[in-house]
Amino acid sequence: MKISARTIGLFLLLTLGACSNGKIPLEYNFEEGDGTRYRWTIDSTTSVNSTSEESVTTTNMIVDVHEQVSQNKGEDPILTITLAPSRLRQGNRSMNIPKPMAVKYQLNKQGEIVKPVTDELAPGAASAVQLGATLVRSRVALPAEPVGIGDEWDTPFVLDGDLGNIKLEGQGKLLGFELKGKRKLARIETTRSGDIVTHEQQGGVPVQLQGTSSSTALSSLDVDKGVLYATSSRLISDFDIASEESGKLIGTMRVTLNSKLELAPSRPTRAIR
Repeated sequence: MKISARTIGLFLLLTLGACSNGKIPLEYNFEEGDGTRYRWTIDSTTSVNSTSEESVTTTNMIVDVHEQVSQNKGEDPILTITLAPSRLRQGNRSMNIPKPMAVKYQLNKQGEIVKPVTDELAPGAASAVQLGATLVRSRVALPAEPVGIGDEWDTPFVLDGDLGNIKLEGQGKLLGFELKGKRKLARIETTRSGDIVTHEQQGGVPVQLQGTSSSTALSSLDVDKGVLYATSSRLISDFDIASEESGKLIGTMRVTLNSKLELAPSRPTRAIR
């Protein structure tokens, strides 16, 4: 009797789901090496309504992401993210592509961002930190204990720095498993909400943006390799804009951001002649 590929796949999923009394560990692999490469696509809409500006700006960006983890014995791992934009458009206009930028973050054992550890704010580093903060919010936080389908865990996200503060509460949930090629993928939903304070300049005037943010992300984790396979997320943030000097409210801003992070295909190995 022949067994169909669909039946084999079902057996594998049942076996995977039955490990450890229906619960399995979900962990990142922090081995040092060449790292992991992703293609990150971002579409955002920013609406500003202030005393000096009323505008709606749409932005599309494609970024090549290279993540490398280093770890000294007995210390928490350090995640270095190199961001190399390959496309940037505002509205219908192509913009100058920024140079590659790198930021570093300290991780804990669950792969959660603990704090930024970039030493110096070189030219362009401010935008790198902001872009990096957006990226790491897409990085799924994994549970400390084995979980089964339907289980939930806390996924807070706190980030303090010179450019502002993020403090979010959140929940992760294991939705199920799927097979893609030879990969066993865990499907995870992450929801977060909370407060954000950031600082920037608008029209040459220093302002403080204080508001709330909420996001939903659907992620796939390669269970065997401990690598994030893909994440699709939607984030909405609403801000009050206040003058840094007087503290006076001068307007409001809404940012809606949709992004997709996908594992880049492996680079072909050159034959040695």
